[in-house]
Amino acid sequence: MQTLPPSFENRYSTNCFRIESANEWGNIVTRGLPVHSKLFHHLIRPTRGGAAAVVVVFAFLLFIAAKAGLVGIPLALIVISWFFKYAYILFDHTVRGFDEPPTLDIQMVNPVSEQRPLGQVLILGMIGFGVYQAYEHLGFAAGLGLALGCLFFLPASVAVLGLESNILKAAYPVAWFQLVRGLGWLYGAVLLVIFGYGLALDLLWKFDLWPPIEAILSLFAVLSVFSFLGGALYERRDELGIETWVSPERTAARRDKEEQRLHDKVVLDAYGLMRADAHLKCWQVLTDWLQSRGSSPEDYRWLCERTETWDDSRYITRLTEERVARLLTLKRTGEALDVVAKRLNLDPAFRPKSAADTLNIAQLAARGGGASRVAKVLLSDFAARFAGDPRIPVAQALAQHLG
Repeated sequence: MQTLPPSFENRYSTNCFRIESANEWGNIVTRGLPVHSKLFHHLIRPTRGGAAAVVVVFAFLLFIAAKAGLVGIPLALIVISWFFKYAYILFDHTVRGFDEPPTLDIQMVNPVSEQRPLGQVLILGMIGFGVYQAYEHLGFAAGLGLALGCLFFLPASVAVLGLESNILKAAYPVAWFQLVRGLGWLYGAVLLVIFGYGLALDLLWKFDLWPPIEAILSLFAVLSVFSFLGGALYERRDELGIETWVSPERTAARRDKEEQRLHDKVVLDAYGLMRADAHLKCWQVLTDWLQSRGSSPEDYRWLCERTETWDDSRYITRLTEERVARLLTLKRTGEALDVVAKRLNLDPAFRPKSAADTLNIAQLAARGGGASRVAKVLLSDFAARFAGDPRIPVAQALAQHLG
């Protein structure tokens, strides 16, 4: 599994549950959408929250730096450095499943803890040196081919660096191939987005727009690419083995775990009442829980498994009676027969709670291959158990038929 860079993990680990709750709605909204709709959601993420503020503020800071001339160069360098640090943080957020863009704070732009932008610059420098050497020693075609190949894999290098925070892995071509293979067609979509933004920005710059507007559009395009790349990785998280903090699967698992805890508490409370001989209250707790969930056979099965080892066998007996009756009502006769057969193996004195249910199961068992023993057991004391019931002649005829 991939792990978070230390800077990101230290910054957010203490608040992950709060952030996860805040972003859960976004994941629920997009859970059922097709992949292309989810990717568009990733593409426009920088229009919201902290990302939009970063784009606007940093664009005006760059405009001020440009107006200041040479004096503004230090400011421009600081702003660009901070911007790309934030871009990687946005990438982290997206890969880990957080829907809302983070708000920039001083810890994010700490020059000591966040070195990925500098690492990417070094990788670009190595690529440039390699292209130059290929051009010098092997000719123009070799240099051009290497340059185009490196440009093709550049987003993969950015993604590997974003995931691993390791410059050596991010400069390793095998890691690029593995990531491209894991993304599949989504990597082509990433390249298409980058190419599309390049064409769009080139066209817009020809209109000679107000410089802050041009800066806003350019910064938005960069953040959008980082968000889109992170979103593509998120959509392929299973294939790439990426561990997320927020995802439909994790949300469902967390909800199931909390639900299971509440169910276990119900059984524990009921067990305490049983041990205290408060049997009416105990049974009320169990029946209230079943009714609150629609009295499904699955819930009866779960409750039977939990009460099977209780000291008082009356609970498992009565729950099994109710379970069989419910299964018969739902026409799940095969399951009902299996439940009765299993219970008879553990408790030969068990019987369904009504004459109708008992005869119904006996008739099913008589027709089913190898289940005649169940029918014989159920019919052996039918007349004594349900004295005066009009079904007794039918039950006796069936018992005689079975011999």
